[in-house]
Amino acid sequence: MRFIFLLLLGWWVTPSFAFPQNTVVIHSNHQEMSWTAGLQAGLEATTASYDIPLNVTYIDGKRYQLTRYLNELLDLCRTKISQDDYDVIVVSDDHALRQVNQPAEQIGDTPVIIGGNNDYKPNSWIERYHKELRALSVAIMVMGTIIILLVLMIRRQRKSEQQLQQSQALFEGVFDQSFQYIGILDGSGVLISGNLALQSLLGRNIIKYDRPLWRWHCWDQDVAVRLKQAFLSAQQDQIVRFEAQVHSTDDGKRMLDLSIKSMPATIGDSGQMLLEARDVTSRQQMEEKLREREVSYRLLYEQQPVILLAIDSQARIQSVNQFAADLLGYTKRDLLGHKVTDFYLDAEPLPQQFISTTQAGDDQMVWRRQLRYKCADGESVWIRETIRHTQSKLQLLLVGEDITSTRELEAKLKYQACHDYLTDLFNRNYFETELEKGLAEVRDSGARHAMFYIDLDQFKVINDTAGHEAGDEALKQVALLLQGITPGKATLARLGGDEFAIILRHCSPDEAVEFGHEILLLLEEAEFFWQNTRFSFSCSLGIRLIDETAGSPQQVHAQADTACYAAKDEGRNRLHLYHPDDKELKRRELEMQYVNHIHKALAEKRFELHAQQIAPMACGSKKQHYEILVRMRNSDGSMVSPGLFIPAAERYNLAHLIDRYVVQEVIAWLRANPDAVAQLELCSINLSGQSMGNRDFVNFLIEKIRTSGLPTEKLCLEITETAAIGNMSEAIQLFTQLKALGCLISLDDFGSGLSSFGYLKRMPVDIIKIDGMFVRDIADDEMDFAMVKAINELAKKMGKKTVAEFVENEAILTRLQSLGVDYAQGYYFGKPKPLAELVAELSQAELAVV
Repeated sequence: MRFIFLLLLGWWVTPSFAFPQNTVVIHSNHQEMSWTAGLQAGLEATTASYDIPLNVTYIDGKRYQLTRYLNELLDLCRTKISQDDYDVIVVSDDHALRQVNQPAEQIGDTPVIIGGNNDYKPNSWIERYHKELRALSVAIMVMGTIIILLVLMIRRQRKSEQQLQQSQALFEGVFDQSFQYIGILDGSGVLISGNLALQSLLGRNIIKYDRPLWRWHCWDQDVAVRLKQAFLSAQQDQIVRFEAQVHSTDDGKRMLDLSIKSMPATIGDSGQMLLEARDVTSRQQMEEKLREREVSYRLLYEQQPVILLAIDSQARIQSVNQFAADLLGYTKRDLLGHKVTDFYLDAEPLPQQFISTTQAGDDQMVWRRQLRYKCADGESVWIRETIRHTQSKLQLLLVGEDITSTRELEAKLKYQACHDYLTDLFNRNYFETELEKGLAEVRDSGARHAMFYIDLDQFKVINDTAGHEAGDEALKQVALLLQGITPGKATLARLGGDEFAIILRHCSPDEAVEFGHEILLLLEEAEFFWQNTRFSFSCSLGIRLIDETAGSPQQVHAQADTACYAAKDEGRNRLHLYHPDDKELKRRELEMQYVNHIHKALAEKRFELHAQQIAPMACGSKKQHYEILVRMRNSDGSMVSPGLFIPAAERYNLAHLIDRYVVQEVIAWLRANPDAVAQLELCSINLSGQSMGNRDFVNFLIEKIRTSGLPTEKLCLEITETAAIGNMSEAIQLFTQLKALGCLISLDDFGSGLSSFGYLKRMPVDIIKIDGMFVRDIADDEMDFAMVKAINELAKKMGKKTVAEFVENEAILTRLQSLGVDYAQGYYFGKPKPLAELVAELSQAELAVV
């Protein structure tokens, strides 16, 4: 732009033109500015050689801030130009040019030279018409503001309408979706509108829009009348609320909580009513159940089979159930207000005192005790009190359980625990306890007592001939007799069966023997009658002094028992006094010790099968015939004499266990040795008389033989004559069963009693074994020879075979052969040997003969 300015200025000063005489220079900045000062210096240097006068004006036109200031500048410029005719107008920049351009009508055709600074542009039409545009913009702004306000008002109105619609929809949604039944009624009670819940409850067939609410068919008559009255009351600006039953189309009868009130005047038409109903059927049912439960609880409280008392801090009864009153025989009025201790039979502490001195039974602080209450009729009942605090801590809850029957049962059980059920004497347990006390007194104070062991003689005769009922009555009579002579400080007990025992305290040996003779004489003189049958009593009595020589209670008892059995062996109806150095009693004690040995030997299988040959007297028989015998070994391997363990087994009822073992082992051995069975003629197995009376053993024996698979005609069961006669009915029954299986029956030790011949014809036996006491001396004693002859001839006539025992030499054998005895058995043929060994020897002997 400066180049343009210089070009114009050069052109202006060329000689071909006339030099201007009057020139005005207008600067847009003040003269202190370096740029303005430099420009002015250049003009002056250029025009100085041509003598062109310059009229310089400085107007500060770049920094105006107010329109008023701009107008003053324009007026200044216009005044400057109009004061004189200028040949040329020189402006420094576009700002000055813009100011000069405003009074264009005053300048006219005067040339204007511009320095070209600041990118000059001509005024736009906006600048030229800025006033009009300003007025127009103000008008537009006013119109826009009005339009915006109108738009805002319209938008707000539409939003209000939308909110109103939403509120209406929300109201309708709440109205229809509410669980409550809502309806709007007009002034006459006709339904205008009802929500879906109301329509669902009553159904479209019940809701009528042409008649008042109370004339609908869903109400009972009394409810309809009440609805009408409620509607009329609501018209008087009252809010009426009540419960009524409605007939629902789906659920039958429902209970509603109804309310009717007038609508606000600002809502709807005047006179409209709002009907609200809430289904309270569940609540009513719950209340009904609660009432029923309360009645039930009250009934349960009253009739609960325990005493229920509420007691205050003074132990006075505040409430009581009917059961307590009935149990004690009082009325509730008699009980209420009285102290509970007034009804205690004994002096017992108050419940509060009992609680304060007793530790709680558990974490919930429950106290229990047992005491007696007195009844109105003078009787008493045992009550187990359970006491605890109520929630308020101001009262105690006392629950009393009637334990009278329990206490009576406890007393009865306690009595039965130490008394015999039949005779009401003390029993074995109590007697053992007293025996321990007696021994303690001997150790502590040197006292001396005596134990009497009493066993009735031949008591089994009463049971067998008159029955067990007679036996029980006889035992009761014996108990009464013994009670009559037993001192007060003595202990009399029934040990079981027909056995009694007495502990006589503080007595000498002579006093003990004297008292024992009193017992013998008392029972001997007594008589017992049963159904016109007279029975007499006698007993065997063993006495053991309880002194410094006595050991444990079990030893004392066993020694008295041993002495009693010694008395029996001596002939019964007598007494025997135990002495520590008595050899016979020592032997019996040894038998008692073998009881444990027998049990242990059975458990450890230390019983062994032995056998002894039974030889046929006639020649030509090649079959084997032997008797099974049982032997027992000690734990060290030595053999025990049968004379020790067999009597112990018989005496202490262990024989059936040994017999069971023998039967089982014999059958197992025979089944395992079929060759021995083939060579066998007869195998005899001894049975105890006790086993014959043991039902379990008999069942075992029959089943074992039945399932053995052995030829039963080769098995012979041997029972002693005395055992068979002593258990006649059981013997006949067992023999019959065994013979039905094919077995043979042998009577052992026959002839030991003169009554044998009378019973023989009743017993289904096959073999008679003549008692060895007749056979042993037959070679020298003619009486024994005659006895053997008689037994043999009688057996032959009855079709039975005979076996002679104790054949120990040839002389005995010769005389037996002359009598025609079938078989002989004894040491002459060989001693008993292990079964397998004997069978092997017999088999070898048969082979040697062949």
